[in-house]
Amino acid sequence: MRAPSPLQPPAARCVSLSLGQAFFYGLVAGLVATGVKTVCELISPPRPPGAMSPLANMIDSTSLLVTGAALTESARSITEPVVHFGFGAVSAGVYVVLSERFPILRVGCGSLFGVLFWLGLHETFLPLAGFSPSPAQMSAWEQGNELVSHIFYGVTVELVRRCITRKLA
Repeated sequence: MRAPSPLQPPAARCVSLSLGQAFFYGLVAGLVATGVKTVCELISPPRPPGAMSPLANMIDSTSLLVTGAALTESARSITEPVVHFGFGAVSAGVYVVLSERFPILRVGCGSLFGVLFWLGLHETFLPLAGFSPSPAQMSAWEQGNELVSHIFYGVTVELVRRCITRKLA
């Protein structure tokens, strides 16, 4: 009998998920994880009161580009959560697909994914695209808060992925 790989979790399945299954399970995990991240941000807001989120800035920029006008507050209050949950679901879907091929991504029960997601999105893409201040312009509180909520997101994605694959695969 072959010894388990150090890169494979101890309770690994013998059967791999199909691409479609992995992506679907990731979508479900991403919806749950985005809900957890949202609750984290309600408990401990990552921005000062009244400050628009990077996502709201992105939505407004897209609206200006497409329609020539920024969204109204009521339209933004509907659009922002829909985009947030959709992006969180698709991102988790991609993670689950990649983690099927590269189990090392699951290190720390998904916390590595959360940290990498935060680095790529909040520390790199959003500031470079002009949707958020640069990391140097943000307080340690704002950065730490985003980091922690992304770790919660990554861990939740991984835990839900594990639960679904054990029950359904």
